[in-house]
Amino acid sequence: MNGLNLKTVLMLISLSAMPAVEAGGTPLQSDANTETADSELTGAILIEPESLPNGAAVSEIRIQAVGADGAPLRFNGPVTVSGMTRRKPQVDASVPFEPFECVADFDDGILVLNSDVADGRHISISESGLTIREGESVIATQLQPSRLSDWWRIVPPVIAILLAIVIRDVNVSLILATFAGCLLYHNFTDIPGAINQLCATLQNQLADSDHASVILFTVFLGAMIGLMNDSGGTQAVVNRMAKYANTRERGQLLTWLMGLVVFFDDYANALLIGGAMRPLSDRLRISREKLAFLIDSTAAPIAGLAVVSTWVAFEIDQIAAGLAIAGIKAEASTVFYESIPYRIYPILALAMVATIAKTGKDFGPMLSAEREAWRRAPAMNPQVQEAVVTGNMAFAVLPVVTLVGLVIVGFLNDVDSYRLLLIASFIASVIAFLLPFFWRKMSFEECSASWTRGVGSMIPAVIVLILAWAVSDVCRPDKLDTAGFIINRVGDSIRPQFLPSIAFIVAGAISLSIGSSFTTMALLTPLFIPLCWSLSTEGGVTEFSASSTVFLATVGAILAGAIFGDHCSPISDTTVLSSAASGCDHLKHVNTQFPYALLAGVFSLLTGYLPMGFGVPWWITVPLGMAVIVGAIVVLGKRPDEVGRSASDSE
Repeated sequence: MNGLNLKTVLMLISLSAMPAVEAGGTPLQSDANTETADSELTGAILIEPESLPNGAAVSEIRIQAVGADGAPLRFNGPVTVSGMTRRKPQVDASVPFEPFECVADFDDGILVLNSDVADGRHISISESGLTIREGESVIATQLQPSRLSDWWRIVPPVIAILLAIVIRDVNVSLILATFAGCLLYHNFTDIPGAINQLCATLQNQLADSDHASVILFTVFLGAMIGLMNDSGGTQAVVNRMAKYANTRERGQLLTWLMGLVVFFDDYANALLIGGAMRPLSDRLRISREKLAFLIDSTAAPIAGLAVVSTWVAFEIDQIAAGLAIAGIKAEASTVFYESIPYRIYPILALAMVATIAKTGKDFGPMLSAEREAWRRAPAMNPQVQEAVVTGNMAFAVLPVVTLVGLVIVGFLNDVDSYRLLLIASFIASVIAFLLPFFWRKMSFEECSASWTRGVGSMIPAVIVLILAWAVSDVCRPDKLDTAGFIINRVGDSIRPQFLPSIAFIVAGAISLSIGSSFTTMALLTPLFIPLCWSLSTEGGVTEFSASSTVFLATVGAILAGAIFGDHCSPISDTTVLSSAASGCDHLKHVNTQFPYALLAGVFSLLTGYLPMGFGVPWWITVPLGMAVIVGAIVVLGKRPDEVGRSASDSE
């Protein structure tokens, strides 16, 4: 809808003095104080916002009272304002935001309505514009700013991704992306307000209890890994494993297998396996980029496929929300378990990692990284850590067993996953502290210093996590609603047979943009389940039910697409943690992993979700996809030692 003239003059009649309240009776923020009007109110001008992206929230609405001649008027009094929307984080996908009205006061000719960032309430102006009325009589309508293209709503993630590639500095890219979102929210006019919101957004990430749990879990796990390394426990485990993993292929396979063992959480997987396998991978001349890929491409896929993990409760909850919206009488847990074979991307990703590890073949930027690592002798490799003194294997094994055991027990007792990981990692770090101390391998001061160094090693990852969350925050449905923009672009004219493919593509695009698979699932699952149900029942799909291939493929495609986009995104928290745990430059990890993720994503679409949409069962599409991706690796890939020899010969 085209916006009207910015300085549209509307007729207003003053009402009796009343406090500013929402329609439901809740006070609405306004910086108004009722006074006596200087003269008769005959019109008003919308001062701010001057412009607004379609579908985005606004920080402030400011209206100037005017007289009959159009000049500013020092009017004091209440009016009723409608035509606004109150945007909140999307729970019911069918009602992403709700219209509301309020009674608010002009103060010295100015009426101001503010979004309340503190309590998460944000306001926007509907496409029909603001309406002013006295009692039941409509005085004027369609007061609204000029409308910017809704493409502006994807600016922050685009800035984050492009700048990360161009300037190769993730922190700067994420800060600028967040600030761009704050500027959009303040309509490019209020730079101090945008700076203030930037600071508030960063503070809110630390204040969020789930985020705080992830941060503490990360640093406690870093402390545990630091103690495992400094006590010699990790080296003892590596020495034992090295007897069997004496080739590059076996070392990579061992990394993959260890990733499958730590199935319960992708964060724990990345941090544990990265810390444990770094010394061995350096010894075997496996590049840090390859180690990060092996970890990252195993962690989220196995957590997304496991029947017991930190993902399960969240996924079932989102499925339940979608079923409730659609009015489908089915158990969410049943749908969850039945959808596991339809999660094609994580299945193909695990098969791809195993194939690459077994054959030792790579292609693209990863082949160059592996060639450099192969040509450099282990002792000459600047990435190789200094040897640590060998200790007791128990110094490494017992903390990990404690962590895994506590997590499993917590799952069985329905403990909150974030709190569970926090408590388990803290106890595991304490055990890692006490073991070398009581065995007199390290003094108390040495254990304390090692614990502190381990915490410090995770600080860069924590900073990137906070900044990545900040970008996701400004893109939330109650602000720029980046995900809503992408969803709306899909359109309504789609056949149900293509819905699994569309769900996979949209989930991948959103996860790539915001860097969060969990947020993507929360946004799309309650939307696509009722959409799939509606399109299928109205589109003449025979024998459609909650157990049909199209329905389960759509549910599986959302999670698979979320992991796919997560693997491609430089602002993904799991991608950041994989880089940090492996000691790999983050952007190098993103660049080398992207071709592999894209390959698995394309085959997931072509051999999985397209045929599944037409009813082909998973027991045909999954083996087909695995065979195709194995063949692609064998054909496209080359061993780094072969490249090295050919290069040497050419020289």
